[in-house]
Amino acid sequence: MLRPGFTLRRLGRSCTPCASYATAAEPSPLRRTVRVENLPEGYSVGSIIDAVKANPSETIIPSKDHLLVKFLDEKAARRCVEATKELSVKIDDSTSPVLSTLTVASLAKHSASRTIRLGTLPKDFTESQFNKILSQYGIVSSRFDKETGVAEAQFLDLHQGLQARIDFLKADTHPKYMEGEHFTYPEWCSKEDTQPGQRRLVRIAGLTDSLIREMCTSWTNDYTRFPLAAFISAQFIDGSGEMSVYFPTSALAQQFITTCEPLADGECKFFLKTSSQAVSPGMVTAIDQGARRTVTVPYSGILTDRIQRQFGRFLSKFGRVDER
Repeated sequence: MLRPGFTLRRLGRSCTPCASYATAAEPSPLRRTVRVENLPEGYSVGSIIDAVKANPSETIIPSKDHLLVKFLDEKAARRCVEATKELSVKIDDSTSPVLSTLTVASLAKHSASRTIRLGTLPKDFTESQFNKILSQYGIVSSRFDKETGVAEAQFLDLHQGLQARIDFLKADTHPKYMEGEHFTYPEWCSKEDTQPGQRRLVRIAGLTDSLIREMCTSWTNDYTRFPLAAFISAQFIDGSGEMSVYFPTSALAQQFITTCEPLADGECKFFLKTSSQAVSPGMVTAIDQGARRTVTVPYSGILTDRIQRQFGRFLSKFGRVDER
């Protein structure tokens, strides 16, 4: 049975995303849930979520006198407890598995969150239809205003938001994930880092020789030797002898140059360029949670040339494959 999965890593003390290859051993459960205690009867779930800045988070579980917030990792849970002064908060005793690879992929591809806003609404789409879809899921709040075209909902659970998005797609309402208020970026990235106009694009010139191209590919593919291979995308520019590498932050792009330029020994030149693209919050979160371009496919049979070609054709449906 094939089971694709992203390789996983943990954020290092240097506040730089780094990678380690997945092993057969299951990761240990995490204490990533924060308990907000001593809440008054009839408290506002939305207000408490805002107060503890529970964004991004996987699940919100309200109860009569307390509320649980399951963050994406232990680091975020600890940061919440340290930063929240107005409420009684602590790390809950419960444990949860690490975030699934499918969830991490949804963060990277769709910028998945617990908040969805609908786009251009069909003329025959009514508030009743909107509420019917929402009734299947747990929500924090919702708003529907056909005149202004504003329709959005905040869900208690990230996974329910994923399912609701599918329902809204079927209804042709063009759902889009929203960052939401009080979004907390990881320590190695800020909101400013993700904006257009940042110098986070590395251009490598002088790659006319196949051996030099192979050397550059090794820098971007080998997570064990080059932790800074945690970039978003890389590509050779046809006919130009150049390669571009797109990073989530300018600091990571500069570190890549600092690390790899001495290894080039003058065979190629590095340039730090400005990017006109923005980096989505979901992409940053996914990288922080371990998203990489490497997919691990366990296979117990004999890996013949024919099977390798089949794997290559399958994987090529999703993008260019560096190695097959």
